[in-house]
Amino acid sequence: MPDGPLWIGEQEAADLLSLEDAIDVLAGAYRLQAGGAAATMRRAHLREGDAILHAVGGTLAGQGIAGTKTWTYTPGGAEPLIVLFSLDDGRVLGLVEAFALGQMRTAATSGLGTRVLARDDARTLALLGTGKQAFAQAQAMTCVRPLERIRLFGRDPERRAALAERLRATLAVDVSEHATVADAVAGADVITAITRSAEPILGGDLLEPGVHVNAVGAIVPARRELDAQAVGRADVIVVDSVDQARDDAGELRAAAEAGVLDWATVRGLDAVVDDTPDRARFPTDITLFKALGVGLSDVALGGEVLRRALAAGAGQLLPTIPVAHQ
Repeated sequence: MPDGPLWIGEQEAADLLSLEDAIDVLAGAYRLQAGGAAATMRRAHLREGDAILHAVGGTLAGQGIAGTKTWTYTPGGAEPLIVLFSLDDGRVLGLVEAFALGQMRTAATSGLGTRVLARDDARTLALLGTGKQAFAQAQAMTCVRPLERIRLFGRDPERRAALAERLRATLAVDVSEHATVADAVAGADVITAITRSAEPILGGDLLEPGVHVNAVGAIVPARRELDAQAVGRADVIVVDSVDQARDDAGELRAAAEAGVLDWATVRGLDAVVDDTPDRARFPTDITLFKALGVGLSDVALGGEVLRRALAAGAGQLLPTIPVAHQ
């Protein structure tokens, strides 16, 4: 290890880790969590006017690191930063600029959930949303299933057309554009919702037998992309953190309040990452993966970026920070 912490910039972090590799890194972190060698910290936030200070974090005892990701959301933007510490002596090991890495984490988490839960023969993705994270979500699906078609929904025709063209050019799949959610999800094997909608856009009546749903866009209790009926129709529900879902998953909270969800049936991703349901035996099951974004995932990706940077001689060495002893 170098004498001081390593600073890894935004572009370097993105270049050091592919989305496909990120999915495998997250799978490893959840395996450690399942074995008691990793843990996630509940999200904390503090509002000051229009600004919101956020902090998430986690420990990877199996890798000897702990870390936090912190950022302040403002109307003018945000600059997330991951700080990685040694669990042996508390040293700061690295600091990683994490805006792009955060988008990769969101997409890779959906990819992992889909790898575990979707049917092996899934070929058609319904992508609901055309925002900044939509492309990465589609790309993640191609990492875990041999997609042939994407059915794209977006309210803005120009943004929808631009994303459709990018998907065709980059992912080499057939892309159709749809002005309604109902049209987009018809015949889909996988549905990924990545919108900023406050009210549900995906109703339970639109879910076909055997479909897998990723609900990714709504990460605060006041927002929902799925209605209670959609949650109630799911035969298997998996979340990236059960504790955080109880706090922040608006769709699941509303379904529980409506009496169509028993929290005891909701499973954490760590519990199923190596216990993939045999979807060939239950081809009509509807599966739901609710991702909120947890600190363990950020720390796992940050730690992998740090390891690769050290191996490649990348990053900028910072002055040694003295370790304080009580």
